[in-house]
Order: sequence, then C-alpha cells, then structure tokens
Amino acid sequence: MTSPEENKFIAEAKASMTFAVMHASTAEAESNLIITPAEERKLVRKIDLHLMPLMFILYLFQYLDKTSLGYTSVMGILQDAKLVGMQYSWVSSFFYVGFLAVSPLASILLVRFSVVKVVAVTVLIWAGIQMCMAAGNSFGSLAALRILLGAFEAAVSPGLTIMTSTWYKPSEHALRHGLWYGGASVAYIFGGVLAYAISHIHSAIKAWQFLFIILGAATFLWGLIVLWLLPNDPQTAWFLSERERKMAFARVQGARHSTETRKWNHGQMREALVDPRSWLIFLLCVFTTLPGGGMAAFGSIILKSFGYSVFQTQLLTMSQGAFLLLFVIFTVVVSMTFKNARCVSIALLNVVSLAGALMIKLLPESHTVGRLGGLWLISAYASAFPTILSLVSSNITGHTKKSTVNGMLFIGFCVGYIVGPLTFLPGEAPAYQTSFNTMIACFVLNVTIIIVMRQLMARWNKKRDQEFGAETSTSGQALEGNATQLNLNLDETDWENKSIRYSL
Repeated sequence: MTSPEENKFIAEAKASMTFAVMHASTAEAESNLIITPAEERKLVRKIDLHLMPLMFILYLFQYLDKTSLGYTSVMGILQDAKLVGMQYSWVSSFFYVGFLAVSPLASILLVRFSVVKVVAVTVLIWAGIQMCMAAGNSFGSLAALRILLGAFEAAVSPGLTIMTSTWYKPSEHALRHGLWYGGASVAYIFGGVLAYAISHIHSAIKAWQFLFIILGAATFLWGLIVLWLLPNDPQTAWFLSERERKMAFARVQGARHSTETRKWNHGQMREALVDPRSWLIFLLCVFTTLPGGGMAAFGSIILKSFGYSVFQTQLLTMSQGAFLLLFVIFTVVVSMTFKNARCVSIALLNVVSLAGALMIKLLPESHTVGRLGGLWLISAYASAFPTILSLVSSNITGHTKKSTVNGMLFIGFCVGYIVGPLTFLPGEAPAYQTSFNTMIACFVLNVTIIIVMRQLMARWNKKRDQEFGAETSTSGQALEGNATQLNLNLDETDWENKSIRYSL
C-alpha cells in the first residue's frame, strides 16, 4: 500500500510526465521530454540545494535590517537622536512609507526586467543605506534614511514570491515559502545574540551605530553572492544540465500555462483588480501586518516594561524568534499533511495570537511570566505570512496578474506596518491599551477574511468540476492529457485556464 504522500507525488508526477519543450532558438524544432518520478525528485532536491540557502539568508538579512531599529530602541538611539513623543513611532513607520511608495514601480520592474537582477541590485543599494543609518543623529535624518531603506527593499519579498512560483509546482509552494521565510525566525534569534554582543562594546562608536554598520556590510556581501549565484530562471540555471533545465521549466510551466513574458498585460491587470480574492488578500495583509508593525518597533520596549534589564530583553527577544520558527514549522506541516489546509492553518495561527493578546491585556502586571507567554503566542500571526504568499503563488496565474496581486499584497503589507506603530500611544505606556485592542480586532478579522476566501475558491472549484470534470486537475495543477497540445509560451490567468483547481 502506498502512503498518501506517495499517492500525491505520483499524481503530480503524472501531470508532469510528458511535455513539448521548446528549444532556446525559435528556429529549432520541438522535442518531447519524458520525466520519470525519480528524475523529478532528484531535480527538485538539486534546485532546493542551490536556491533555498540563497533565498533563506537573503530574507534573514532583509528582516534583520528592517527590524534593527527595534533593537537600537533599548541601546541608546532614542536619547542620542533626541527622539521624543511619537517621533520614534514615525521613524519606524517611515520605512513602510518608502516601501508603499515604490511597491507599484517594483511590480512593474519585476515584470519588465530579470527578477533576480532587480532584487540583487536593490539589495546592494539598501545595504549601503543601512550602513548610513549609523550617521542618523536626528528625527529628520533617521526618517529620510528609513524611507529610502523601505523603498529599496520593496522588490525583495515580491521577487522571492515570483521566484518560488517560477521554480516550483503549487503543491511545493507552502514548504518553499516556509523555508525562505524561516530566515525571519532565525533573524529574531540571531539579531538578539548580535545586539547582546554589540551592547558590550565600549568605544567612541555607539553600540547602536555598530549594529547598523555590521548588518549593512554583511547584507552588501550577501547581495554580491546572490547576484553571482542565483540564476534568472530554469532555462539559464548554471547548476543544471541542458536536459535538467528543460525539465525544470517544463514541469512547472506545463501545468500552469503562465510563463515570464517581460511584457505588461493590461488585461491581466484589470482581471486582478476585479478578482475579489485580490482585495481579500489586500485586507488580510493589512490586518496581519498592523500588529506586526507595532510589535517590531515596540516589542523590545514591551519586554523591558515587564521588569527585565536591557541585556535580558535582548536575550528574551531570541525566544520570540524561536516561537516564530516553531509556528512557521507548524503551518508548513499542516499545509503539507492535510489536503487543502492552508487557509485553515492561517485561521488557527490567528486564533493563537488572539489568545496571546488577551493574556497580555487581561493578566495583571504582576503576572510577568504569563504576560511573557502571551507575547510569545502573539508571534503566531506572523508565521501565517509565508502561507499567504504560497496561496498567491499557487492560485494566481498570469505573469502580470500575479505581479499585480503581489503589488496589492505588499501595499497592504505597508499600510499595516505604517499604522501599527502609531497605535502605541506614549500616554498609554506600558499597557498600550489601544494597540492591544487593535491587535485583537485584527486577529478576529483575519479569521473571517481567510474563511470567506476559502469558501469562495471552494465554490469555484466545485463549479469547474461540474463543468469540466474533476479529473482535469489535482493539487492545484492542470493535468496534461496530450503533450503535443501543450504550448509553453502561453501566459494564461487562472480565470482563463479552466483546468486549474485552487489550493485551499
């Protein structure tokens, strides 16, 4: 008897067995390519080995750089830069003002140019800006640098999402998004260790300045490595043989009918704007990142308010990263183990965060351990983000449509992060009643939104099954009955390709 996992793989392998693969030159004739399940497993392992470490560490540095301000909040930057009142909240939010302003342009650049090149170049520029943060000595200078930092990080997360959908099948998206997003969890842990170590440096350069310089320099070096080693697409992958390149391209494109065209399709953009899921994803991201914006800026301050020293606060920040990693593993395991469970896992994580917020809000201040536990539980919501990204990668096809939805997603991402720190009112410290009331509302709304979106896609799947037959798809992929009819140059949206069934 075969296991459910083996049955799932065999079903997907069947969908990828025979493809009409185009040669690089249009003058060459088409050739048929047979892919066995064993070959596909070996190919995916090879792709994972070369892509996932690069993407994981890149996201780790992005997360460290954008949240580094939170570490410096207890290292003296507030006093040295003379930040008073709401100025620290605004400096934190300004990162996402830059991110928001450039997100539409980033979406266009990711369509018109090589995704890898756009990401790598912006990494190098933002690394330089991160090092310049050490020179920020006032509200104005820090605000300007944070805006620029956000502007040049705007292409990274959408770029990694597009790369994932380029290299992997829909059923593989949840795990791969979880793998590279795991860099954020490790960043929490590593950032706490680094901040703790740097806090013990005594020199003319302040500890918080050292933190910005070290992180910026490390990011710049990694940006060079990414530019050197990360291939543009399967067809040009330096680590694959000619046959493996064809298989890598065909096994994904054969099912999705959506290839990178380097052209902006206005029809696909309009379709994205009228697709109700685009707006549900937008709202989901707003209400997911709104708590995150506040916690990224004020998490260390809240921890310190529990009665811990600066050094204890930095070490306890590491524990938050460990819980974040645990919740990422949870959502990936649930998504892979149970059929159509991605939306359910997102809802469950928000319920856990809701419990954590209620613990901090309702427990007396003297109950330090219980409130610390609540802070650990709150981090669950952030672990849903890679699964949200995987829903876009798996269910939205058409290169321009996917880029448009990704743009809307990250605009929502920015809106939440901009508003989040502003809910932490100085006059309410350390309880911050408004911020925790806002978090509770966000977690409830997230559960509602994801359930509505799941039911909508389930209804569409049922309708397509009735009209075209249930056997036309499995695991969110189209089954190809005749290889000779496959055109790998198609760029169809999920509304046009009726053989697609949505991953739930």
